[in-house]
Amino acid sequence: MTASPRGSRPEPLAGLDSVDWAKFRPRNRRDAERDACEIPDLIRGLARAEGRAVHEWGEALKGALIHGHSGLYFRTVEPAAPFLIELCRSERPEVAAEALSILLSCIGDGPFHPEPLRPDDTELSEVETRTWAIIHAGRAAYYPWLRSSHWGARIGALELLGVLEPKAPEFQRELARLEASDGNVGIQQAIREIRLDL
Repeated sequence: MTASPRGSRPEPLAGLDSVDWAKFRPRNRRDAERDACEIPDLIRGLARAEGRAVHEWGEALKGALIHGHSGLYFRTVEPAAPFLIELCRSERPEVAAEALSILLSCIGDGPFHPEPLRPDDTELSEVETRTWAIIHAGRAAYYPWLRSSHWGARIGALELLGVLEPKAPEFQRELARLEASDGNVGIQQAIREIRLDL
């Protein structure tokens, strides 16, 4: 392995093309709005998008990762999550906001379970455990957005961390700070909901 030249950065989203996305397709291709093999281009599109296109790319990517009717996530989330976490490190808050929102959707209701699998299937449980661990491991990329002036990134980080580690001391400090200083109605509502779930 050769070192990167001094001052150079590793290629963003390196490794996207090394994933065998086709093996993560749902058994019934009609279950997903988008084909799993589109995911690398959708992630790159989101990373480059500007203006309204950011949300459009985010929605398209969500269609490849989340089952539309149930809200359950496809197995594609497991290999996609590290790249979504990388997008959370973007200098562009609108891109990070979309990535945070998608990650929240990816841990909400668990993995999609087409027949013959059942929700309590061991294989699904293992996918859920690994996916949760990957998304939780990226938490250092989410915390800075709690102090962002961009509402979408701030609420995205608040809601995601409120699910991942609501009792963590660092999160509790940030929650108290936001509760005392952030006058946004949506932020205050999210804080109340997080506190109710504790």
